[in-house]
Amino acid sequence: MEKQKEVPGWVGGCVGSVMALVFLGMGLFILLTALNIIPSAEENYNAPRPVVAAAGLVFFLAGFLLFIGSIFSAEELRLPIMLWIQFLFVMAAMAAFSGIFLWVGLGPGEREFQSSTTFGSVTTRGTADDLTGRILFGSVGVLCSLGTVWYACVQIVNLINGKFKSIFDQNHRIN
Repeated sequence: MEKQKEVPGWVGGCVGSVMALVFLGMGLFILLTALNIIPSAEENYNAPRPVVAAAGLVFFLAGFLLFIGSIFSAEELRLPIMLWIQFLFVMAAMAAFSGIFLWVGLGPGEREFQSSTTFGSVTTRGTADDLTGRILFGSVGVLCSLGTVWYACVQIVNLINGKFKSIFDQNHRIN
């Protein structure tokens, strides 16, 4: 058998940086559009601009976290200031993500939900019931919000007690 060659470590950093820049770019574009810095017609929006901005923020923060994970060493990512930065950015992303689902499920206005069911090679598509869609999205939003609050409470205690681990550690567990 032939021995496989090991890929140099810098290759992973480059791939991570490219992926980070893709997410940063997508998020920034959505944010700039939602903030009307990049003009777009109001009829193109099916949600209020703050909800669209929350979606852009999720992508932007994910890209930012990927970027810091690819440019800093493991030791640098474990510095107290970097742990707080990771915590705050994860919290912001979780809150924005929860907000999107909460608005779809519990926000004012009419909604149009689509449904599709696949069984083998047969797929059916149609319009779903408004109440069912709101219950599903609202439930996910409430669960995500509760998870965000739980994560915040547990991790603030861990940060204060010096037990918070970098989100980039391979053996990362919430204590």
